[in-house]
Amino acid sequence: MATMQKANKTAEKLASTTRDSFKAVVDHTVGIQERNVRFAQGIADSSIKELRHQAESNRDMTRELVERVENQRGAFQTLAEESISAYMDFLYAPLSYYKEGLHVVENEVLDAFPIPNYDELNLGEVTKSIDTLTAEQIRKVREYEKRNKNRETLIEQFDRKLKPAS
Repeated sequence: MATMQKANKTAEKLASTTRDSFKAVVDHTVGIQERNVRFAQGIADSSIKELRHQAESNRDMTRELVERVENQRGAFQTLAEESISAYMDFLYAPLSYYKEGLHVVENEVLDAFPIPNYDELNLGEVTKSIDTLTAEQIRKVREYEKRNKNRETLIEQFDRKLKPAS
């Protein structure tokens, strides 16, 4: 019996040692698994955090690019408008000088011309108006008639009026 007890004690000791060994292996494995889970969770959290940071950075960059594009569009529009305006001024400059000169000449002719609405008058109406004019005024009207309509009968009448005045 003593051998049996000794064998039982040895078996108990072996079982206890085996149990402690398995417990140590299981605890170690659980610890490794917990570290692996924390590691994987840390990687996932870091990746998510980095992705969020990149998304915010991309959103900020997109806003800045949109603002710059709007500023460039405004600048290009202003440049185009000013260029077109300058080009139109350049093209119309000769015409405006011509119009201005024509307007000045018309005003001088109309202000100083002895017979109002001369161009709308017929031969008889002009003939009636000649009698009230001075020699200088008749010369002006004659020169104008010669340059424009050049009606021979009127020019002859002007010449007849001017002969006695000479």
